[in-house]
Amino acid sequence: MPVRAWGHDPDVPHFLLGGVPVSITDMGGLVAALRRRLSRAVPGPGTFVVFRDAHGIVRAQDEPEVRAAHDAALLVCADGRPLAWVGRLRGHKAIAQVPGIESVEAVCRAGVEAGWRHFFLGGGPGVADKLSAEMARRAPGLVVAGAETLPYRPLTEPEAQDLYARLRANGTQILWIGLSTPKQELFMQAHTPSLPGVIAMGVGAAFDVNIGTIPRAPRLMTRCGLEWLYRLIQEPRRLRARYAQVVPRFLAIVAFDRARRAKHVPAPEGVRSV
Repeated sequence: MPVRAWGHDPDVPHFLLGGVPVSITDMGGLVAALRRRLSRAVPGPGTFVVFRDAHGIVRAQDEPEVRAAHDAALLVCADGRPLAWVGRLRGHKAIAQVPGIESVEAVCRAGVEAGWRHFFLGGGPGVADKLSAEMARRAPGLVVAGAETLPYRPLTEPEAQDLYARLRANGTQILWIGLSTPKQELFMQAHTPSLPGVIAMGVGAAFDVNIGTIPRAPRLMTRCGLEWLYRLIQEPRRLRARYAQVVPRFLAIVAFDRARRAKHVPAPEGVRSV
């Protein structure tokens, strides 16, 4: 049976993979969830959306703070196609891949008529400004509330308060975060409670991909769930060690989750119990 973590949209069911709640939704469902949240007569507390891949599932097994961030999120979308495959194999026909890369344009377009106010935060110097301009070009009528680059360190308390004040003053509703995993998930969990009415979206490299700084995998590789392989080919030195650990551990998590559900097999070391 689908389960719901305490921080999640009550209208969107989830299943657990390695103890991480994965939303049973697609791109249309993501947009609908944002629309429901932003259409409230009284703005609710700030919240955030996680776009999850195999790497994040594995990190959540070892780092309780990363796991807690997933539990607190409004949605945990299947950014990686393998997560959507797992959901479908469990009988959840409503799940589909929801790439963070594609969500930026999809959400920007969807909110034009309602006048959603977008703020782009993160990336390297000038990247957020370029992304906001690119999205304004793709989605005519887009309301850009602002764009900034974050320092490569945690915000000090005065810096955080200054950021909150700017976001409140310009009426930000959708806050796009372009950091690495799990830095962006921890950032959103730490700061969105101070931003009523704001939904943060942690899309990482989507900032650079959407402005053309980083190429995306060919669509055939994406459809086959091989986007990770394309990235490995592009950046072998940086990603070789990561994927050598992530791929077998992710497969083990999937296998043992299936075994536990079928025969109540205890979780092995390194895999979170559910």
